[in-house]
Amino acid sequence: MIHSLVFVLLGSYLLVQMWQSKVLLRYRHRYQAEPSTWPQVSIWVAARNEEDNLADCLDALLNLDYPKEQLRIWVGDDQSDDRTWEIAQHYALRDERIHVLRIEDRPDGLKAKARVMAQLDEHAWGDFYLITDADVRVPRTWAKAMVQSFKPETGVVSGTTVVQGRGLWAQLQGLDWSYFMGMLNIISYSGVPATAVGNNMAIRKEAYWSTGGYRHIRFSITEDYKLYSEVCAQGWNWDNIMDPRVLAESSETKGFINLLHQRKRWLSGGRELPWYWWLLFGVFASYYIIMPVAFTRSIPIDLLGGIAVYKILLQGWQYDAFISWLGSLDPLGFGS
Repeated sequence: MIHSLVFVLLGSYLLVQMWQSKVLLRYRHRYQAEPSTWPQVSIWVAARNEEDNLADCLDALLNLDYPKEQLRIWVGDDQSDDRTWEIAQHYALRDERIHVLRIEDRPDGLKAKARVMAQLDEHAWGDFYLITDADVRVPRTWAKAMVQSFKPETGVVSGTTVVQGRGLWAQLQGLDWSYFMGMLNIISYSGVPATAVGNNMAIRKEAYWSTGGYRHIRFSITEDYKLYSEVCAQGWNWDNIMDPRVLAESSETKGFINLLHQRKRWLSGGRELPWYWWLLFGVFASYYIIMPVAFTRSIPIDLLGGIAVYKILLQGWQYDAFISWLGSLDPLGFGS
């Protein structure tokens, strides 16, 4: 009985890996034709104590190859106690496209980034809302590529973000995050709504307001997933993009404790995921539980070793495919 269970679980795990590889091999992102007139867009930037990152973020946004008259940038300063407000104001004086808003405490129960978005949307402008964070640098092609990813039935799109930074700590986060992004995109390409990346996403105006906006969405600690799922629940389609034109760079999470807090927040928000996500998580987790059990059940060591090697090779190929789609053979800076 135990032997049968071991083989069923390991077989399920390997089948999921094969399914992921098949989906990845077939992936092609198709942009819509360039419009004769680019639509109006507003970019929302959430910022809290980001004096070390905000200037780079705004420099990247001001460098976008999007028509200046069709672009507005809103920075929400979430009660920072460093120079974030001062830096944002400096950029607002330099360029009329940038506007800065102090985020207030309100009796609506919203917290963190959801509170920022709910106050920025009061100043929403244009046909599409692009959302990023103050510690993110987007490429010059970002705005146009995000807009060109919307079909008439598409309500929300999400680009790919990688972690960039110097040192082993940043590189390990980059490796972990890039593999996660690849898995997330594969699930989306299979026709299953996954989630958006909250620092690299865009929403059609009509889709956003069909949910009532953040003020009318039940609070979630993972606000990007909640907005994405609410838009999909309204009948809109989605798209997750793995392409260098929308590849954003994020700063690494500083410190092990901060990283643990980040992952705890993700796990807490994961409780809202539908059942099929938990089934998939269970299949992935089963490998790390069943393999040690299998060693104690007289299952041939060469068979288990072959499964382990197959897993490593397949995941290595998947990771290489991810970074190749992103237009770089060394996106995490290991060779720098």
